[in-house]
Amino acid sequence: MRNYEAIMRERTVRVFALLNELIEALPVPLNHRELLQRHLEVVRELAEARPDMSAVRIPLLVHAAVTGDEELAFPVAAACTCIYLGADLFDSLVDNELPPSWRTCDPAEVNLAAATLLGALPQFSIARLREQGTPPAKLWALSYLFAETVLTMGAGQHEDLLFPTLENVSLEDGRAMAERKSGAEYALYAKAGAALATEESSTVEAYAAFGSCFGVAKQLVNDVWDIWGEDVSRDLLNGRRTLPIVYALSGLRGERRERLQKLLVAARESTEHHDEVRSLLAAAGSVRYTALIVWLYQQQARKHLDAASPQEPAGQEFRILLDETLLPPHTEEVRPSD
Repeated sequence: MRNYEAIMRERTVRVFALLNELIEALPVPLNHRELLQRHLEVVRELAEARPDMSAVRIPLLVHAAVTGDEELAFPVAAACTCIYLGADLFDSLVDNELPPSWRTCDPAEVNLAAATLLGALPQFSIARLREQGTPPAKLWALSYLFAETVLTMGAGQHEDLLFPTLENVSLEDGRAMAERKSGAEYALYAKAGAALATEESSTVEAYAAFGSCFGVAKQLVNDVWDIWGEDVSRDLLNGRRTLPIVYALSGLRGERRERLQKLLVAARESTEHHDEVRSLLAAAGSVRYTALIVWLYQQQARKHLDAASPQEPAGQEFRILLDETLLPPHTEEVRPSD
């Protein structure tokens, strides 16, 4: 069997070539197309350097797992990649993390590009399925699925922005936000590939549930990496209330809680407070708790994947995908064994 990385790189090249073709054909002014191509190029370079984008990989794998072939699912993978690109651009704008190529642009231009990537471009990609003989009813169902998912993701994003202004955010609130923001996105990746491949509702829902659990696990791993994996935490600078922080605030009382709250405010102004925040979070058990929740979502993802009964070799690649979702090395000792 060919090397997984070579296969993933081929998929990535094809999907981004299709997206560029779609953008070139859009009935919009040249400078609008150039905005879209700007972000496409930024992410394409990153994706080809490390070709494991879930938006590309998961829809193709699901289709292959059901039918034995991924070829017909490339327009769906391109549509899913549009969702990723748009959400990524909005996140970068909100978090003040725009790539250098965007920093000379007006924020309104960034918003325009992100809205086009999220709203219009996926529909143009789905429309390509008509050339493959996809029935109109299935095209409509896929279009509705994408629209519904963007609304759910938007609700999760709104909660993510709202949480820092609230006095209390429960653990249930934190997990629900992750399920709406990231779980819905990854559920779309899997469900769209399955819905194109089969009419069997139980199979489609099994893959959707797998995607949701995998997406939340991946988001929580990213949350841990952001705080403990780098010298500078963007989430602390942006005041995000990710699950490790919500857990500590939910469990601490009195002076310790007040100390953490003050440090979280200070951490938005200066990175010199980040190490002390990390120490307080770790002492409160945040790493251990988040590792446990990640493990639980991973186990649920495995359960839903087993229920879907994927064909090989796609099933094996899914298992590799789950194994690749790792916490920072120093948290490994708190993960339950599989």
